[in-house]
Amino acid sequence: MPPVNFLDINKNLPDGENMGGLTQTLIYGLWDDVDTWPTDPVAPADVEEYAELVGDVVMKTGKEAYTLYATDDTAELAINMVGEADGRSFEMVVNCLNPGLKKKLLGFIARAKNENLFLIAQDSEGQYYLLGDTKRAAIMQPGEGIGTGKATADRKGAGLSFIYKCNVPRVYVGDVTTILEPAV
Repeated sequence: MPPVNFLDINKNLPDGENMGGLTQTLIYGLWDDVDTWPTDPVAPADVEEYAELVGDVVMKTGKEAYTLYATDDTAELAINMVGEADGRSFEMVVNCLNPGLKKKLLGFIARAKNENLFLIAQDSEGQYYLLGDTKRAAIMQPGEGIGTGKATADRKGAGLSFIYKCNVPRVYVGDVTTILEPAV
């Protein structure tokens, strides 16, 4: 790969906007149901292009992705640098709370606990992040707990956590609508 040009990294708050958190809708699916993954940039001109995936997540025929509701102000993406000197990489972690503790949620947790998944999360400014690629899946991790709470004022539900290990955290600019219907 040719060298990637650095850019000035200034305070970048368009119109003063810098709201934290993720939106209340996450997209997820089975890793094995993906036919085509977006790719890393081939010859990015600068560090901004270096941080952007190229292409779409395309599902296999008859397969689709699904949505997962997250209670407002509970969904978060953390991008953690891990590893020792000369061996650094990243872990992208999404945490959220799904309320209610109904059969559908318990069934999802039971089915997904050892599955290879992918996850697409959107931040409050509209930027998407893909957890999963051709080599690695997003994996459900123990979250903040699953339960009813003790007091009647407590919130019952499930704290969910997903982790994805990657060399470079990148932004997903692909389509997020057609994967929510069975591919033809």
